[in-house]
Amino acid sequence: MTGMPELSDATGQAAPVAGVNGADGIGRRLAAHRARRGLRVAELARDVGVTPSLISQIERGQSRPSVSTLFALAEALHVPVDAFFRELPHEGEAAADDALPGDGRYLVRKGNRAAIDIEGGVRWERLTRNTMDHLDFFELIYEPGAQSHPRQYTHPGTEMVLVMRGCLEITVGFERYLLDPGDSMDFPSTMPHRYVNPGDETAHAVTVIFYDCSGARDGGQGRRHPAP
Repeated sequence: MTGMPELSDATGQAAPVAGVNGADGIGRRLAAHRARRGLRVAELARDVGVTPSLISQIERGQSRPSVSTLFALAEALHVPVDAFFRELPHEGEAAADDALPGDGRYLVRKGNRAAIDIEGGVRWERLTRNTMDHLDFFELIYEPGAQSHPRQYTHPGTEMVLVMRGCLEITVGFERYLLDPGDSMDFPSTMPHRYVNPGDETAHAVTVIFYDCSGARDGGQGRRHPAP
């Protein structure tokens, strides 16, 4: 275990993806955000700390980013991390309402959640109908042996986690915690950390990541609207 954040892939290479639907969606949205900011692949790769080939593979739907890489991409592109759940409006278009179909204005049915599959058996499901200012609210699903990244990483915010099923091992700095169903914890996301499912059962947890109102998501520039 390292005590320093690391945002690059452990090998600089991406694992192939079996089935590209989820990866293709993330890649398409990544390419759109990169183009919107006028960044070349090499420039974005340098900002994120990964290889240009990894960025290209993600954009082509040949690979999924790790959790840490996804957070780093969001920071580099000055977008919320859940921007990768939704399509970016074309220039000149009004932002589409990203609210999910449901019963009334507030409810999200389990089958209607926006979701993305991330590298290594990790899935995020958004628990709100809309993007929310200054926080993310997700269900985390980790297959047995899945991990957020081989090394610790950081991102802005404060993280709160409640394990619902299975178990998660969460390392924060030099401290390691094993969370069973009903256990919860909170910690500054600016501390180096990582998640691992060490068990034989798929782990389900609920997380809230709170970003301070001064613009912790994007280096003090505030939340960008329209939301992509």
